[in-house]
Amino acid sequence: MAAMSAVLSSLGLGTIRPSKPSLSCFNSLRHQTSLLRCHSRITRSPLNRVLQACLRSNYANADDASVSSPQEHSEIVFMGTGTSEGIPRVSCLTNPLKTCSVCTKATEPGNKNRRLNTSILVRYIRPSGTSNILIDCGKFFYHSALRWFPTFGIRTLDAVVITHSHADAIGGLDDLRDWTNNVQPHIPIYTAVRDLEVMKKTHYYLVDTSVIIPGAAVSELEFKIIHEDQPFMVNDLKIIPLPVWHGSNYRSLGFRFGNVCYISDVSDIPEETYPLLRDCDLLIMVISTLPLQSRLLFFLYQRNLSL
Repeated sequence: MAAMSAVLSSLGLGTIRPSKPSLSCFNSLRHQTSLLRCHSRITRSPLNRVLQACLRSNYANADDASVSSPQEHSEIVFMGTGTSEGIPRVSCLTNPLKTCSVCTKATEPGNKNRRLNTSILVRYIRPSGTSNILIDCGKFFYHSALRWFPTFGIRTLDAVVITHSHADAIGGLDDLRDWTNNVQPHIPIYTAVRDLEVMKKTHYYLVDTSVIIPGAAVSELEFKIIHEDQPFMVNDLKIIPLPVWHGSNYRSLGFRFGNVCYISDVSDIPEETYPLLRDCDLLIMVISTLPLQSRLLFFLYQRNLSL
């Protein structure tokens, strides 16, 4: 298994772009904000070798997939790789006693220290067209979309898949009104029951639209329940939930699509989840909730590299 762990925090935003339709191998992309691009030979660095991976396609009919244009590639766009608070932090920039070099640099245009909430967008090429599947829609989603959607020509959102119900994963749901008011009639939201129960409190007017004031143009969302022990389909893409712990007694979900496994906000991986990672070619793991000196973080890093 190839593993890319909390080192994402040192890489900046960008994309992983697999080839069609097997979502095959990676190499460096075209500019500073992109990480990797499909290519048959990967030789530049240890990171490139780590990310040498093949994502298995989930097309219902592999023969039909051959109609895709050679120029079309499925890709993973990193919308954000930061903590819930983001970087730079106002508290650092206004501290009269100490200068934070990271936050100071993050104020510079295009600086890689600038971080928004952790999130990815899976652009999945299938015979009938491209599906844009967003994983998490946090507090800074709109800022991420302003930066990356025009850059990569992303207009529609076919689905949003939620890992957990903290603000850095669901805080931007209200901003989806720009899409449902101006681009498309609605957006499906795939979430666990426990997280929907939280949204009934934090975003009650999006879950129960009967309370909306007439004429209010809020996000039109269709909530779809997922179960952590059952795979589900989003526009022909099979997604397998990966249950993990995010702190003490708090459950979060990672997701596997093809041979890519994506896990964010994780403090521990339960034993029953490890078999679901088997034969995974690319593991994207963002461990942002623990101090670097944590023995648990070290354990996870060592164990995941050995999978």
